[in-house]
Amino acid sequence: MAVAPPQSVAEVATLVKRLYQPGNAAIIVQIQEQLQVLQRSGEGWQLADALLGDNDINVRFFGALTFTVKLNNDGLLLEDTTSQYILQRLVSWFVRLVNAMDKPLVIRKLCSTLVTFFTRVPSAWKRPLLHLIYAFRVDPETLVDVEAITTPTEELLQSLSTHQYVALLWFTASLADEMTKMEYSGPKHASLHVQMEGEVGDSVALMRHAMLEQSNGPSEGLHCFSTWATYAQPMWPGKPDALASLQGLLPDAMNLLMSESHEADALTVFVDLLESYTSFFDAQNLDRLSQFLGEVEGPRLHAHLADEGASHHAAGPFVIAYGIAVVEDIIKRPNHPRSQVTMPLLLAMPKASGYPGDDDELSGLSIEFWNTYTETLTDLCFSEDDLSGSSTPWVAHARQVAFEIVDLLLKKLWTPPGSITKDWGDSEREGFATFRADTTDLFSSMYVFLREDMLTRFVNFAVAALRESSWRALEASMFALNAIADNVLEDQTSDKHLAALFQSGGLYREMGDFTQKIPVQVRKTAIDMIGNYGAYMERHAESLPDAIRFLFASLGTASLSTASAKSIASLCSTCRHSLTGELDGFLSQYRDYLGSPTCEPYGKEKVIGAIAAITQALSPESAKVRPLAAMLDNVEQDIAFARQQMLVSGDHELGQVTGVAALQCLASIGRALQVPDDVPINLYDDDETPASQQNFWQTSEEGQSIQQRIIGCFSILEVLGSDGEVVDAACEVIRTGFTETVPGPFVLPPSVTVSFLQQCTISTPQVEAVLHTADLLIVQHSRSDSIRIPSEVTAVLNHTVGLLLSLGQPSTDPGIAQSGVDVLVRLFPAYISVLLSASEETLTQVLNFTLQAIKAQDPLPKRSALEFWSRLLRTAGPPASTDEAAMCSRIVNAFGESFAASLVRQMTGQANRSELDYVSAPLRVLVSLHGTQAKQWLEAALWPVAQPDEVKSRFLLQIMGLRGGAKTRDVVREFWIGCRGL
Repeated sequence: MAVAPPQSVAEVATLVKRLYQPGNAAIIVQIQEQLQVLQRSGEGWQLADALLGDNDINVRFFGALTFTVKLNNDGLLLEDTTSQYILQRLVSWFVRLVNAMDKPLVIRKLCSTLVTFFTRVPSAWKRPLLHLIYAFRVDPETLVDVEAITTPTEELLQSLSTHQYVALLWFTASLADEMTKMEYSGPKHASLHVQMEGEVGDSVALMRHAMLEQSNGPSEGLHCFSTWATYAQPMWPGKPDALASLQGLLPDAMNLLMSESHEADALTVFVDLLESYTSFFDAQNLDRLSQFLGEVEGPRLHAHLADEGASHHAAGPFVIAYGIAVVEDIIKRPNHPRSQVTMPLLLAMPKASGYPGDDDELSGLSIEFWNTYTETLTDLCFSEDDLSGSSTPWVAHARQVAFEIVDLLLKKLWTPPGSITKDWGDSEREGFATFRADTTDLFSSMYVFLREDMLTRFVNFAVAALRESSWRALEASMFALNAIADNVLEDQTSDKHLAALFQSGGLYREMGDFTQKIPVQVRKTAIDMIGNYGAYMERHAESLPDAIRFLFASLGTASLSTASAKSIASLCSTCRHSLTGELDGFLSQYRDYLGSPTCEPYGKEKVIGAIAAITQALSPESAKVRPLAAMLDNVEQDIAFARQQMLVSGDHELGQVTGVAALQCLASIGRALQVPDDVPINLYDDDETPASQQNFWQTSEEGQSIQQRIIGCFSILEVLGSDGEVVDAACEVIRTGFTETVPGPFVLPPSVTVSFLQQCTISTPQVEAVLHTADLLIVQHSRSDSIRIPSEVTAVLNHTVGLLLSLGQPSTDPGIAQSGVDVLVRLFPAYISVLLSASEETLTQVLNFTLQAIKAQDPLPKRSALEFWSRLLRTAGPPASTDEAAMCSRIVNAFGESFAASLVRQMTGQANRSELDYVSAPLRVLVSLHGTQAKQWLEAALWPVAQPDEVKSRFLLQIMGLRGGAKTRDVVREFWIGCRGL
């Protein structure tokens, strides 16, 4: 049932009441539409005025809202007389409703409306706060001339009641908040900001008055003070007088720190200011805060830490924020009162009892200070080029402090005993994990300053804990060592310090003894450490046997299996050359793992990849056949099992899981067989692949047999080709050979990729991945040193075009559309002849599809299509010295006008802001290489655009004048903004 348009103010009020009541969603939408029409109508002013006098709070709120809507829509068009009348009505309602002690919902909205008047109406509203203050002394209907007011603001404030000055605080805070959003640019905004410099005096008087009052006045005054400071920070860096007026409130605000009833609000305000606007405080104010900490808040915090541990206390964030604000003083002047007061409090937080994430909040919060401390300390030391402290005595003290906090936080890293964690929920566990991550990030930063002394400290802690079987202490030490692993391994001189922990018969002999009741978390962290310190073990092969035995033994424990498989893969990849003699043993252990109850797909993939990494290190190539054949045996068994489940046994879920895992294992083998990135380059090499390798995988019976077995694994697609995960995994297998520059078992013939693509339709799951694989095949064979494959590329093009045409429109499936157009993009420049050899009908279909992609809303196909046209235009550019360039030029001539029209539609508002750079790219090529035609096409496309002729002419003149220069992007963006009406 349609909602009838209201015919009177009373009916409007009834609709407003219905709007705020539960009801049918469709009816609510109709009511909103009716009310919005009224708000924007010419009678909106009178309606708003009338609704503010209603008895219902929601109706009064809607009245204020209607004033706001009218001011936003029509405020710039108001004549002076009209605007002054509207202001008088707003002020009158403000005074009457405040005096009537209306609800904050209405008063705050009316404050916002008054601020909108200030910012939107051309005629200046002089000293708005003073105007409102004085309005409380006279009849609400009386016109107020602020220029005639001679009574000081402070005196006028004395006669105000609490609810009156609180409402005024809401207004001036709303004013400052709104003005913060306005940049200091343009004549309108600049004049408003100048007014704010004069407004601050009245606002400061009001805030000071509120801070000296009782009830909720001080709290509101503090909030207003914070809002004005937020405004001043970006707007008044060069306005010392205005800023000084605001800073004059700091002593009044500090006095509220001593007030029991307002301390919490004051602490919050000062924490915000110290964190975001440190320069707001001069040295005298910082010293006053230090005195407050030493005499009042510090003793309270110490008492709290002693009695209740490091649980939340309002003083904690204040101490941390103050410490960050004066951190350079704390570092360089350790005997200064600021440092003497603050540092003991900061060090006391992690000393208190409790566990981070549970009943210790302050230790985690204090990390922010120690991060700042470390960054500042490192900058200061390197700027003075003195890390020893010989010429800067404070460095020695800073090192002492750094070691003290490292020791304290290391103890906080200890995992809680089970009696504590049994009652933990997700929140506590996540909180403790976050604390550990933040702490280890801090340790990594501190290592730059403490260097090997920090490493030695951690190793000694770990060795002592291992000797005493103090497992929680050991785990925390290893966790900390993992945090600094990257820093430590940059310098091989650190190896001597690690030897005590990694030596044969040490840590990993103990960890590998599963007869000992060592907590699971300890072994997990030890497993992680193997992965992190693989480079050390590569240099010290004597440490490998214990570590390897421990990792393979851990595969048999369900809670350790995943972590150990990951570390096995990492360690074997790093130490592949040191482990070639253990290959048979690894294969045997892998077979044992496959039969264990803890075997799962992730572990299989990681461990078989580890064995393949060792296989890659074997030489000559023929030595890789036997271990590769053994690994393929396992993959083929899984594929055969998956086929049986799908075709015979009927357990399709098990068949799918096994089939996906088999192909993922195969892809893992392929990735591990890739030549590592860190293989040293032989400067005296003749850049030719040894003939033995060149011929082995291509011509030898053994090599070809391995490759045929790999290709044979794709038979799983016959039964699982409709499963997206299987298709994805098959693509991964093919792509593992694309990065190689020499022949290898996974460098498959291009025909494999082409055949895979040709089996796909638009309904094939993950067909985008197959298209992307074909895309990469073309890229691989476009390199200058690669073999050209025009026949295979032609087959790829034909099938890709067929897929795109099957879509009909790019929006049917944006993912397929993007991947297909990306294949077209890759044809430039090496295979442009393949594209141009297509039939005229096919070329026309391809070009029209790209134009449709540009026109559509989907961003990814659009970007790919724009890149296609950039390359086509560049190829067609003068001079047309080749047959391909000449034909591309004819294509551009035929489709250029349509393409230019597509670009113009994007630039006139159809594109999103984030797409403008992509739109600008082909425009720059079009203008720079096809100038005369480009101007004609763009001019014709701009003609119907609903913009003034001078705007369109100026835009075209700018674009052509830049001749494709980088500033074209800026011109396009400005034109787009104008067309969007932003």
